Amino acid sequence: MGNASRAAVGAIIMAALVSCSTLKMDVGWDKQVDFSKYRTWAWKDDGSIKDPIWSRRVQSVLEDELSRHKLTRSNQGPDLWVAVHWRLSVDTRVVSYDPAWGYGWGYWAGPTYTEVYQVPAGTMLIDLVDVGTKEIVWRGRASAEIREGKENEEREQRLREILAQMFAGYPPARS
Repeated sequence: MGNASRAAVGAIIMAALVSCSTLKMDVGWDKQVDFSKYRTWAWKDDGSIKDPIWSRRVQSVLEDELSRHKLTRSNQGPDLWVAVHWRLSVDTRVVSYDPAWGYGWGYWAGPTYTEVYQVPAGTMLIDLVDVGTKEIVWRGRASAEIREGKENEEREQRLREILAQMFAGYPPARS
């Protein structure tokens, strides 16, 4: 086997190993919620995606994926808020929850209960929040899969793959 052939075989093996990287993902939802009632969603920005161009790309990819699951983007009276918490570096998150108001966004959110957790580098959390109750009804988490230093096209393709896997069982069946 010549050097060119060895290099080609090596490249194929390396590509296979990289493509077989383990996706660390979990999805959870409120088993009492009837997901068939949700038809529309609106983006709820937490400011974690600092690059405005990449933020629009993420929204576009998410819109494509959610439309496959019969959810339509609407900024007028949506059923769900979709919040993407994205960390390309290690971060500590503090989320406030007030039983009187629910999931806390805005000046009114009272920090009655507070959850503090570490978000490792490359982690993406997606929350679907019921607008009426302001409670998280579905959460997906993917870890160590999309990092800084990659081209936007590479990151977008990886994001499409991750979201397809994450939302594969959406809407979840009611228990």
